[in-house]
This record gives sequence, structure tokens and C-alpha cells, in this order.
Amino acid sequence: MRNKKDLYIAACISELDKLVEIPDKLKNLDVISLKNKAGLLFEEAMTANTENDEEVVYIYLMKYCQILQVMKKTFTDDKEYISLMNKDKLKRAIKMLTYVKESLEKRYSQKTKEGNNELLKNSNQNRKRVEEKLYFELESTITNENLLFLLNNTDKKKICLLDTRPSDIFNKNKIISCDVINIPKENLVLGLTAAILTTKLEDQFKELWMNRHNYNYIVILDQGTEDIDGDEKLLILKNALLKWDQTHDNRKKLKFLKGGYEDFNHLCPWNTTQNNIIKSNNDVEPLSNGELDPEPEFENLENKQIQYPSLSTVKNDLTKLKLKSTLFNGLTTDIKPKLDHRDNYSSEEDIDSRELAHTPINKPQLPIFDRSTKPPVKINQFMSPELIKPLYKNNDELDDENNELPNNIEQLENRRLSLENNFLENVDSYVHEYRNQEVDLNSIPHVDRSTKPSDDLLIVSRTKIIGGDGLRGLHNLGNTCYMNTILQCLSSTEDLVKYFINIYSKFINSKSRTKGLVAKEFSNVIKNLWSQSNKSFQCQQFKDTIGEYKDMFKHYDQQDSHEFLTILLDWLHDDLNQPEDNRIILGASKETGEEDWGNWTKANNSIIQQLFYGQQKSTVSCDTCFEKSVTFEPFLSLSLPLPSEGNKCTLSDCLQLYLNGESICGWHCPKCKRSRDATKKLDIMRLPPYLIIHLKRFSSNGYKKNSNVEFPKVNLDMSNFINGSEHRNWKYCLYGVSNHSGSLDGGHYTASCLKKSINKWYKFDDVRVYEIDSSTICSSEAYILFYCRKN
Repeated sequence: MRNKKDLYIAACISELDKLVEIPDKLKNLDVISLKNKAGLLFEEAMTANTENDEEVVYIYLMKYCQILQVMKKTFTDDKEYISLMNKDKLKRAIKMLTYVKESLEKRYSQKTKEGNNELLKNSNQNRKRVEEKLYFELESTITNENLLFLLNNTDKKKICLLDTRPSDIFNKNKIISCDVINIPKENLVLGLTAAILTTKLEDQFKELWMNRHNYNYIVILDQGTEDIDGDEKLLILKNALLKWDQTHDNRKKLKFLKGGYEDFNHLCPWNTTQNNIIKSNNDVEPLSNGELDPEPEFENLENKQIQYPSLSTVKNDLTKLKLKSTLFNGLTTDIKPKLDHRDNYSSEEDIDSRELAHTPINKPQLPIFDRSTKPPVKINQFMSPELIKPLYKNNDELDDENNELPNNIEQLENRRLSLENNFLENVDSYVHEYRNQEVDLNSIPHVDRSTKPSDDLLIVSRTKIIGGDGLRGLHNLGNTCYMNTILQCLSSTEDLVKYFINIYSKFINSKSRTKGLVAKEFSNVIKNLWSQSNKSFQCQQFKDTIGEYKDMFKHYDQQDSHEFLTILLDWLHDDLNQPEDNRIILGASKETGEEDWGNWTKANNSIIQQLFYGQQKSTVSCDTCFEKSVTFEPFLSLSLPLPSEGNKCTLSDCLQLYLNGESICGWHCPKCKRSRDATKKLDIMRLPPYLIIHLKRFSSNGYKKNSNVEFPKVNLDMSNFINGSEHRNWKYCLYGVSNHSGSLDGGHYTASCLKKSINKWYKFDDVRVYEIDSSTICSSEAYILFYCRKN
């Protein structure tokens, strides 16, 4: 029989009992999560048992039993469920605990009699290490103090960090204490697996990634995210390792670093490359040797309890350094370079520098970027866009010999043309016309407007578009066709164009997340697309602006056009939102969703809400007791599934499939007080004036459905698909289509748009704009459909 492992954690059973209490936050988990935690603890106890480590066996089994007690309290009226779920394991755990406890008590007593002072001397230190070990194995999120503990108390070669920051930022400032793999967020797309990710990594990281299963800890981090559940990209990477790395179980080793690189650098800059920047910078006062050198803190680890530097102390010490723009290679920058950078771009409506100067730099909504790596205006620095000689007469006359796009000269020309446009000269007159309508814009109506058309929208529809014909092309700045297709479709949305050309500036919400800058730059794009110029437009400043607020748009990788559309309209709504908090809702029905809609529109009142938002009802019904839960939700677009069988279907088929009930698992029934199988049913209660329909062609496994969906162009009748009490015209006409050709890994976006003033359809393929036959619009490439309600 193998000898039992020496006692090393505690000096008596009472000391060991101090380690068995489970954290309070575990007690707040749902029953499924608790079940998984309990199973993990039991497995660890069995592993320790094979090593004859009685102290660890005792700790794990005691924690296991405590979690079962928490589960029993949650399910007080269904004890049979807990009993059946853990009956065999629980019996085995209790039997082992009885034996192990008796054995430990005898062994502790014997050691005490022998006067083993060394055991007593080291018990506190060993106990602390066991506490840390248990924490790491139970939690999926760790702090930077925890990571520092691991780096200094475990084998660094067994720790790997997955840094998801952009490559340019990572290469300048990174953690150097252990193996690090750079996986930029732009590589984290839906359907990602561990195998696919191997092909996306740079060569220098591929070997580390292939050996990932040899690490004890794999830690995901970014610049400074506090909670992984709030970042879709990080969750994709997490799922790739938990769900799509099937040859290995990464549950225990995979962690997320709370606060990311930013907090780690504040805590211990000597473990990052920024330490070198600090010591080599002649413009700042260097930290003292005592502050930089970690040796005094960590010498004689075996005989000395570890001391951590205070996070607040380190932050105070670095305050002076962070005020100088040269520190950390531009991570904190002066405002002047930011203004100088903006002046390099072409924009019809220059941004007031005083407004920017008064914008707080440290606002949490504004991410801090290294502006020193910002791409210059010349797009050929990144990649040459596809250049095809235009077929339509109003496109640029490109230089076929040099095959180059216009540079800053064209941007100056864009600015001059914009200032000369008639619609800019007549803006004041249209604003005057708008203000002199019978409706007082500043008054707050005390009536229920939840079911009535917006007066603002009616006024906007009466204004005119002064300028060109909206047939300017857009340069591809480098994989920006996803952006171009959406901008062209929105540029064909008549009421939206009228609003942004004539009156939008009076409704800017400077307190929004983007300070109104996205709406201003979007207006510049619309005005350019509807100018009388024959040259295609380069919307570099618009792209740079949205890139400041979303990392995925900062670089030049292909993105999903529907995701871009959703984010853009959300930003525009925020930039133009004028809440009517004091409006009183009278006579609105709760059952039909009118009351919910009225309350939602009080807080969400913008042209985006008035044009594009509808309402749907979600009903979840328990399959066992038939208890129902009903919620009303606003929607910006309808994302319709495609039938799995057949290469042909109709839009009506997709709508019916969307509205059919679907089965869901693990719904917590409020009546049964447990997880049940349930059915979820959607009903459309309210339709918007402009209806956006998204065809879900891309599956989570990376497969694209190329089904040919037949959709009507002039008479989409939605009367069979609405369940609300709202009585309006439910017939729609198609005016725009965002097309996608190719696969998920590589493809191209174009737009097909109807210009109502001349009643002709045109294809927008970046700089190419040409007339097409309406019969070619319905194809297997149609991805997003834009409909307008018929008058």
C-alpha cells in the first residue's frame, strides 16, 4: 500500500476546517452552475485520493457537501431531485469523509506529540497557498493580484496569457513574465474553433498555441475589461476553448483576467515591457530602484510570507508620469495631436476644436487608443482597393496608368464642392420652414402618442432633398465594403436623408456616448453622397470616428454589415435622442404592449426610433405547468432564419418560421421553481415606417446558407404576420438590398438601391455605380432588405 502524503497544510483538524467554507458568491449561483461546481470538486477529491493526500481530500469533499446543502435549500420542495442527482456520489463522499477525518485526527495528534515544530511553523504559509489554489480552480475570473501570486508561486512555464489587444499595441506594451500569445479581437468571429484559430495566428505564436494543453493556467485578457460577459469577442474566444477544443477539458485552467493589461501594468510594471520605456525616457523622472526592483518584496519565498504592493500606492506613484504625453508610447496623449490629426481630413462640417478641447479625456465611455499608430489618410498604406473602370458616367475618372486613387487633393476638392452645394446654402431656409410649422417642437404633449405617428416625422417628410441624385460611389479604404453597402442603403432612405441634410443639427445630444460626433460625421457622408459632384467620395474621417468608439471598426478587417448597421443606428439614436420624460401616457393597454411602447418611447425619442423601431411580444411557456411569461421588446430589425432544407424559399416562409414557437431548455419556471423545458413564441405587435429584414445566412459553425429567398419588391403584405391592435397600412415597398457574395471567411458586399426620384435601380459596388434591371435584385446574395411603408 502506498504511503500517505505528509501533512503540510494544517497542524490540527480545526485549522483544516477553516479552509472548507465556500465563498458567498457561490451560494448565489443557479442550480446548474452549482451542480457543475460540485462535480468539479468531487473529481478533484478523487484525484487527491489517488495521491493519498488526505488533507486535500478532506477539503474538497467538505466543500462538495456544502454546495449540496445550498442546492437543497434552493429546492426545499423537491428533495428527491437533489437525492437522485447526487445519491451515489454523496454516499461515497460521506463514507470517505468519515474515514479521512478519523485518520487525520490521529495523524495530527501524533505529530503534535512528536513536537514537530516545522509543521507548525509552515502551516500558515501552506494554508495560504492551498486557499489560492482552491480559488483558482473554482473561479473562472481572477484579479491581477491573483495572477501576480501565480507568477511568483508556481511554475511560470505552466502559465500562458491570451492577449486580445491589437497587434500594434501588443508589440509595444505587453506582459513578459510568462508565455503570451497575441490573438487580436478582429480574429475572434462567430463560429471560431481552436483549430480555426491556429490558422489565424502569427507564426511566432503558433507553436505556443499548439502546446496550449501543457499549461496549467490559460488566462484571457484585453486592455481593461472588468467582466468577460460584457464582451462578445472575449466570449467567442472562451467558447472556442471550452466548447470547440473537444480533445481536451480546459474548464479548470481557463481564466479571465479582470481589469486586463491596464490594471496589471499599474500593479507591477516591472513585469511588462513598459518598464523599459520608463527607464529609457529622458523626459520623465524615473522610478527609484526600490520602486522598480521587486527583489526585496519576494526574496526568501520559502521562509517569508509574500507581500503584495498596494494597487492604490502604485497608482499614486505613477500619477506624475501619466500626465506626460511621451510616457507609455502614447497610451495617454495630449489633446493637441488629436486636433491636429482631425485637421488632416476632409469634412464639410468642421468639428469645433473648442468642443473637443472641453471633452474630458478620462471619460469611461471613450476608449484610450495609441494615436501614434493611427493610419494616415493615404489608403494605399494598407491595401489597394479594387479598382475597376466605372461603368456609370458619374464616377471618378481614375488614372488607368498609375492605378491610384486621389489623395489629399481630392479631399480638398470634396470640401470645396460641399461648400458650394446649393443644399448647404439653403439649410437655414429649410430649418426656418421646419420651425414655422404649427407644431411647437419645444412643447411636451400630455397625450398618449404611443399609437400615433410622430409629428416630427410628418414634418421631415414634407421637406425636400436639395443637391444631386445620390449616385456617388464610395472608395474602398481597405475591406470597408461592409460599411459602404450600409451607407448606400441608408443614403437611399428618403426621410433619413432629408433629416440629416436639413435639420439634424438642432437635435444633437452632446451627452451621448459618442458626444454627437457619429451623427455629425454621418451627416457629412450623406451630404457628400447627395452632392452634385461626379466624383466618388472617400469617407475616411467617418471610419476613423467610428473606430474611436469600437475597436472592431478601427482596423481594416472585413466585418459583418448587419452588425455594423445595428451599431451605427444605435449610435445615431443615442446622438439624436431627446427624451420626453414628462409626457403622460393615458389609456394605453398593458395587454397589447401599448403601455410598454409608450413608456419606452418617452425615454427613446429620436428620428431613428421614429423611422426604424417596431415592437414584438415574447411569450415563454413552461411545457410542464404551462405557466407563461410575457415581455414586450422593441426591435430595430427582424433577423429571420432560413429553412434548412431546399435551395429556394420565400420571405413569407422565413417570417412564418421566425414566428413559430421554438423549444428552449433550462428555463427557470417561476411556478415550478426549477429549470424546465419551455416554448418561446414571438409576435410582431408594431411595425415601423421603414422595415429592415435581416436574412440569417451565417450559422455559428461558419457555414453560409446560399438559399435563394424570393421577396416582393413592390407589395410586401405584413398583415398576416402582425398580431397587434395597431391599424395602419401594412404593405411595404423594397428600396434597398445589402448583398453578400462569397463565404464567411472571405467575401464582398454590394448594395442595390432604388432612387425614387427617377424610379430606377442602381448597383453600388464601392466606386462603381451603374443602373441595373429590377429583375436581378432577388438573388441568393441578398442579405439585408430595406422596406418602406407604402403611402
